[in-house]
Formats: sequence, C-alpha cells, structure tokens
Amino acid sequence: MTTDDLPEYRVEFSITRRLPGEDDFTEVGFGSSGAWDTISQASHMAASAIEAREWETEPGMPNPGEVEAKP
Repeated sequence: MTTDDLPEYRVEFSITRRLPGEDDFTEVGFGSSGAWDTISQASHMAASAIEAREWETEPGMPNPGEVEAKP
C-alpha cells in the first residue's frame, strides 16, 4: 500500500458571531485544517488555527485579532 492509497482528512470551519442587538450570526472568518492522515490530526490543526486566530477573511470581515474586541 502506498501513501496514494491512504485516506486523508480535512476539517473545514466557519467562525460566526452575533453582536448585541443583532438578530442573527454573521460569518467573521473561515478556514481549513489542511489534509492529514487522521481525523485527530485534522481536528487538532483546525483547533490550533482557531486558537491562534489564523483563519481567513473576506473583505468586510474583521481582522481575526479584533473578533473578540468590544465593538
């Protein structure tokens, strides 16, 4: 069996936030763990990226370091 025959796993995530006075959550970031050999590795990498504020944003989304700042 070669590495091409083994499955890979990736966790994709979306960060959403609801500010006081807002009715619904809006997306403030998103990302992916990348491809890993196990679900545990993929979930660890996704969690690490979230904790380190290393997710992607689109124009109009807050900077990851500002997401938890008071508006």
